[in-house]
Amino acid sequence: MRVHLDTDLGGDMDDLCALALLLRWPGPLEITGITVVGDTNGRRTGMVRQVLEIAGRADIAVAAGADVSGGYYPYELTLPDEARDWPSPVVPSPNPIEEALSLLARSIDLGALVIAIGPLTNLRLLEERHPGLLAGATYVQMGGYVYAPREGYPAWKNDYDFNVQVDATSAFRVLSCTTPLLVPLAVTVETALRAAHLPALSNGDPLARLIARQ
Repeated sequence: MRVHLDTDLGGDMDDLCALALLLRWPGPLEITGITVVGDTNGRRTGMVRQVLEIAGRADIAVAAGADVSGGYYPYELTLPDEARDWPSPVVPSPNPIEEALSLLARSIDLGALVIAIGPLTNLRLLEERHPGLLAGATYVQMGGYVYAPREGYPAWKNDYDFNVQVDATSAFRVLSCTTPLLVPLAVTVETALRAAHLPALSNGDPLARLIARQ
């Protein structure tokens, strides 16, 4: 199985957990590339690279995509305290956005499942560069508010959704021309790490310890 991850890793730790899941997948799985969205001059991309180094997978292709400097977002996408979350200083890794779009296109050409767990900006820019390419992709999008969470889970409303609403222009464009498997807020809110998991993570390998730290 081939997978491409489009992520805004570096803020909340859900994207770190998602990447760790792919890196430790028990069956055959090839990560054809990782593109970063909502970057800040390569800082998020540098964080992805540090995760891959910790996991011993620096061979995976990574590229910085849409940056906050591009004016895609209504406010600055800030990052938490770096010294708190990361075991060593993060080295920013910026690059021309064309590198990310080329990496995404290559993954789609290889038949990879595109898993997008951040804003849809990179996908919109890819559609503008290669009209129709996304329509033929197998694509999963985390985000959106379709229905309320089930009773017993946080009663979050639509304004808690980030991935779709922070760049509604891109979301509208992409969701208008694709048929993704949409994983909305009401589903993701049912998945969580618990304090009871921390001892096992703290005594695990370096990647597990990074999750425990964050």
